[in-house]
Amino acid sequence: MATTVSRINITLPKELISELRGSIPKRERSRIIAKALGEEIAKMKREKSFKKLKGIWEKAGGISFKSDKELTAWRKSLWISAEKRFSKRIRG
Repeated sequence: MATTVSRINITLPKELISELRGSIPKRERSRIIAKALGEEIAKMKREKSFKKLKGIWEKAGGISFKSDKELTAWRKSLWISAEKRFSKRIRG
């Protein structure tokens, strides 16, 4: 399925444009910019969700996390400990 595209006009620092033109072929630029923008928007959405959930979590008496990375590390540690307990039960 083809993606519908639209043209926009944006301004960027001259140094960034120079780097873009020197590093990325003409036919690749829109794709690279779209990918970077998509990643940045996804990051912003994650941060917004994290802040919202952080408030809810702290009101419920949960652990206070300073960043998404801390939360991710905590979740991974929970999964690892759960997997260890589960594997012990299976082995007997």
